[in-house]
Amino acid sequence: MVSFVEKMMGVMMEGMEGMMRHCRLPAILLVGMREAAPYMTFSSSSDPGRPRLGRIAWTFLALGLGGCLDPGDPGNLVPQTVVEDPSLPRIEVNGTILHAEAFGQPNDPMIMVLHGGPGADYRSLLPLRSLADDGYYVAFWDQRGGGLSQRHDADTYYLDLYLEDLRAVIDHYSTSLDQPYVFIGHSWGAMYATWFINEFGDDGGRLRGAVLSEPGGFSNAQLQPYLDRLLGSLDFIGEQVNDAAWLGQFMSAGDHQRADYLASAGTFGGVPAERLDPNNPTPSWRSGAVVSARLLELGEQENFDWTTNLSAFDPRVLFLRGDLNEAATLEHQRELASGYPNAEIVTIPNVGHEMVWERPVEYLAETTAYFREIGFTGDAP
Repeated sequence: MVSFVEKMMGVMMEGMEGMMRHCRLPAILLVGMREAAPYMTFSSSSDPGRPRLGRIAWTFLALGLGGCLDPGDPGNLVPQTVVEDPSLPRIEVNGTILHAEAFGQPNDPMIMVLHGGPGADYRSLLPLRSLADDGYYVAFWDQRGGGLSQRHDADTYYLDLYLEDLRAVIDHYSTSLDQPYVFIGHSWGAMYATWFINEFGDDGGRLRGAVLSEPGGFSNAQLQPYLDRLLGSLDFIGEQVNDAAWLGQFMSAGDHQRADYLASAGTFGGVPAERLDPNNPTPSWRSGAVVSARLLELGEQENFDWTTNLSAFDPRVLFLRGDLNEAATLEHQRELASGYPNAEIVTIPNVGHEMVWERPVEYLAETTAYFREIGFTGDAP
């Protein structure tokens, strides 16, 4: 039976889509409301669905009061990408434009930061930029089709293209052919790092290790049970976005903005199983709805398995997890870590999935201790 909350959310989302065609709030106000959303709830300890309804209701109210702006104009629904906003930091690699920036000295040992998603952005991982003070070159980038990077049609994506992107970004930020680097991958980013390791090993001795934060799975067989625990029957993207992604139809910039907005609206407050801190909302710029749906579809279609060569990777790998996360359980992370010949799992207490944002001091302490143990030392003065 469909609950009252689900019915109301459906009605409100339909209403929002109608209003998007005519009247919109400026993006700056929507971003502000999103940041404040966890505090604007109809709280009820007996009904965990009520806070989510409250957030959607506030957004719905905002749409009704927002004045008439064209939702197709860049910036009215969601922040502009690097294509529309020339002031954003960017790199151009492999036929796309990526929102990207790096901190520290380019010749220092490099840390390649890989955000979650797919389709999310690196905003919540920016506490890691303090590693530049320890003598590391720390590179952040929004992956193809996600965050503030350039958007593409669904039928242009294929799995190997994403692997080529990662190689291209590493090459872009490298100042020499022997510059050492490590991965710090969060969630999907930890899967992405493992995919690269499975294909390229230690990259000729350059790749010295990896910090992997709660990956969902390194094969389709591992990922699907994790997604079942994580999402259950929830659909955060919606039929309209799914249809566009599955068909691979042409999508204008305005279509992408609408899809990304709906994807973001559906994930206010995060996924319950991840146990995020409602008093410390995880920030983000923009979701990439199409690439998220498309990569999940491709992974399932191709029955991916990124464990076939992990046993040849000698460097020690650090798995970090939060003890509150109900989807990335200790047993689950042990299963994934067993694919590596030399892996350690460290649990950070009193935190869920967003460890970097909610517990940056503890996360950085574990990370820097691991760097010392594997001999990956920065060039700090």
